[in-house]
Amino acid sequence: MSMKDRLVDQAKKLASSGRVVRVVSNDRVMRLATGVMDAKNRLRAAGERAAEAWDILLNGHALPNIDPALDDEAGVHGATPARAASPRPGVGGAGLSTVEETMSSKAPPASARAHVNGVGANGAGTYVAAAAEQQLATQMASRTSLARIGGRDVFEKAYKFMTADNARAMGVYPFFRPLDFNNGPEAQLEGRTVTMLGSNNYLGLTTHPKVREAARNAIDKYGTSMTGSRLVNGSMRLHNELEEKLAAYHGKEAGLVFTTGYQVNIATISALLSNKRSVAMIDKDDHASIYDGVRLAQASGARMVRYKHSDPAALDSALSEIADTEGALVITDGVFSAQGEIASLPGIVEVVKKHKARLLVDDAHALGVIGPGGRGTAAHFGLGKEVDLIGGTFSKSLASIGGWLVGERKVLDYIQHFASSFLFAASAAPPCVAAAMAALDVMQEEPWRQEKLRENFTYMRTELQRLGFELGKTETAVIPIYIRDDLKTVMMWKSLLDDYALYVNPFITPGVPPKQQVLRTSYMATHERKHLDHALEAFEKVGKKFGVI
Repeated sequence: MSMKDRLVDQAKKLASSGRVVRVVSNDRVMRLATGVMDAKNRLRAAGERAAEAWDILLNGHALPNIDPALDDEAGVHGATPARAASPRPGVGGAGLSTVEETMSSKAPPASARAHVNGVGANGAGTYVAAAAEQQLATQMASRTSLARIGGRDVFEKAYKFMTADNARAMGVYPFFRPLDFNNGPEAQLEGRTVTMLGSNNYLGLTTHPKVREAARNAIDKYGTSMTGSRLVNGSMRLHNELEEKLAAYHGKEAGLVFTTGYQVNIATISALLSNKRSVAMIDKDDHASIYDGVRLAQASGARMVRYKHSDPAALDSALSEIADTEGALVITDGVFSAQGEIASLPGIVEVVKKHKARLLVDDAHALGVIGPGGRGTAAHFGLGKEVDLIGGTFSKSLASIGGWLVGERKVLDYIQHFASSFLFAASAAPPCVAAAMAALDVMQEEPWRQEKLRENFTYMRTELQRLGFELGKTETAVIPIYIRDDLKTVMMWKSLLDDYALYVNPFITPGVPPKQQVLRTSYMATHERKHLDHALEAFEKVGKKFGVI
């Protein structure tokens, strides 16, 4: 090996060490690097914000172009006023926000390009060079918003978005990774078997024989699609049968089946909050689909008010301030998807009743996980009759694709006649509906699955806390491991996957607010103790390597 090769090899090893990562991810170091490298962009952004503020003074508020949930406290009832600080970085786009204009022309060094998308040929992965790692860290830490770039060519911002390309070339890009197949607790990624801690298949029903058989039989009987919306030719008796079962299961008058879970919130919120006398009252940590539903409602004149996360007192204060002529729909996740935390539903229900508002609970991550018979958050607290609307998705415990809503018949009838995103969307496909209906039956026939799921996530929560990891307030099958740094989160994800064949989900900005970066893990009834103990061994070693525990 030549002297040059030895030096490159030493640089790679040094760059991947926990000590170097801790230094380059240190807040003070990152702030200094960001301030030096992003000065030009900060000045331009400040000018743009001033112009935007002046435009708002003249013309009022426009529709938001970023997810307000990512602005941790701004405009939130009950939030503690923040101390004076440097200007908050912007949030933009669906990917990683960066100092794109400063860094866009800089590609990673050749030594970083050999290892693409994570799993290297040598099993442990190829180490990245320190300079490239520092470049990516700076890009992640800056957060200048690409969404603010304007001009004649609306594609300009796309051409300047380089972070994903650079991360792919460096082998640290964690998103959109195609699995060869997913068999539940284990999956195959690029020919390699991995332990799956990144799936929402909570009850392990995607491979259940009855669920698979129901999907096959539906294809044989109905074909692969209805090729139309529910309004015209897209409704089947199969849809109606599942709607009746969901309503009976939740003790509600009626049910409505949607094509996706995301569509449930977009359609419901936009249909019900359709004028200037409507207020969406939402938990600041609600799911993105709720925020998008509110954006559609805002286009019709409704307004949005956010209250402090899972805080009934803050909700009470917010509802006290709406006008007598306004009507409010309070919307909360039942189980918050990033935190695994159960909403403070008893207090929320009390406040909603006090102010004669209405309540929608999104139980996407609660169905099959909590409550008697897996009936979700309202049942968990014995409040099923007190919650006006409960919705969710087929894509988790129900092992399919689609969405559902239960409540009063007249309310659901109104939604299906006035929600454009329901009226003009193709209906849920026959095999998806049949699979979800079979999963609902199995969930009730095999209650051991919910019990085993609870046993598994309780064991993992206890053991991860014993090791010293910060887990927040999780009480469910979603267990976040707080890392609170973008680069360290990605590097730990990479080490877990490359070195221990453990698949987890890294949540970094702008997908979560600053300092809320986590490795999100989720558990299944079909995980065996060998899977969980392997994961604990990997977490302990990687956590120590990167100084998290």
